[in-house]
Amino acid sequence: MCKDFWINSGLVSKKMKSYLLLVLILSIYCGLSAQDHGLPVSEKVSVPDLQVVIQTGDHLRFNSELVKGRIAIVTGFFTSCTSMCPITQEALSHVARLLGKRLGKDVVIISLSVDPDHDTPERMKAWGEKFHIGPGWVLASGNKADVQTLLKSLGLYVDLPQRHQSALMIGGQTSGWVRVSSWTEPEKLVKLVDSMAATSLAAGK
Repeated sequence: MCKDFWINSGLVSKKMKSYLLLVLILSIYCGLSAQDHGLPVSEKVSVPDLQVVIQTGDHLRFNSELVKGRIAIVTGFFTSCTSMCPITQEALSHVARLLGKRLGKDVVIISLSVDPDHDTPERMKAWGEKFHIGPGWVLASGNKADVQTLLKSLGLYVDLPQRHQSALMIGGQTSGWVRVSSWTEPEKLVKLVDSMAATSLAAGK
């Protein structure tokens, strides 16, 4: 209210108004987190090797069978989402195209349901076909308690599916994990994956 009064009143010159507006913009910009600008933020993550069910109906352990030593790009989603999920999946589709044959071999994309009560393998398969999700991209759901535990360990848990985070977790047990905005450009995400893969390789040696 105070800033509106000073800016809109005749008590300041046009030059001063421009200065105050610049200060306001900078203050908002500086108040945003690194993640909001697509910058990776390191996270201390310990992901349990719990079982999930994927769109094919297969039951797999998250670490030992799903991630399986690869770099994982993990995001939350739910099949009835009509807002953020389609946007995120479209961006990840671009990432998948950039990764090419590496997807499924060195890298895996995991969309982990924040609504496991409703996201059955059948619904996930249909949703995946709608967005042309191919090999190396896994949609996962399962026992509600186990899925919520996984989401919490990755910092992707929400109380209501509609509030799911616009964030991605990238990494693995060897490389460690980073959190990054799902608005990050696909090319930057691929570079980050390359960096995490190099870290994982160095740690393995």
